[in-house]
Amino acid sequence: MKPTATSTARLAAATVLLGAGVTIASQFVAAYVLEDPFGLAIETVTLFEKHGPFVVLASLVAIGALIWAVLAGSRQALIPVLGMGIAIALVFLLIDLPDAGETGLFDTPGAGNLDSTGVGAAGLWLEMVGGLVVILGSISLMTLDSKTIASIRPGRNGSRKRRKPRVNPPATGRTGGSR
Repeated sequence: MKPTATSTARLAAATVLLGAGVTIASQFVAAYVLEDPFGLAIETVTLFEKHGPFVVLASLVAIGALIWAVLAGSRQALIPVLGMGIAIALVFLLIDLPDAGETGLFDTPGAGNLDSTGVGAAGLWLEMVGGLVVILGSISLMTLDSKTIASIRPGRNGSRKRRKPRVNPPATGRTGGSR
């Protein structure tokens, strides 16, 4: 069975939604583990604690722009989706990634300042993957024409012809039941 343009478009839209969801989830999962010189974990840090709600808001804007693009059937409306994916990738590259492997002092209650090293954890890599998925999904949607983008809308299926309305069969004079 050959995939249709509509099924490809729906897959690309679902990919963007999945990427945005992964990016939102990455903000609340441990992104760094601060370890002492012996490799013992002192503290975990989430990305939401590090830079606040920016990436969550960027992901929500990408989702909203995708919905708008599908409802309007507009390729130009996909530009904010791509822009938010690029913004997420830049936050990862310029703000979050440089802290992986950095060493410094961490003030712990009761023990004072301890040398610690930031080791990247799942949240850090999920942010990268989510941002790249949003970028690639939006680029794939931008390659489609407006009619195909509009066919993603719920209740529409551009790959099938519309059914003809059902016509009631002519009356035969019988009134139900069997003899």
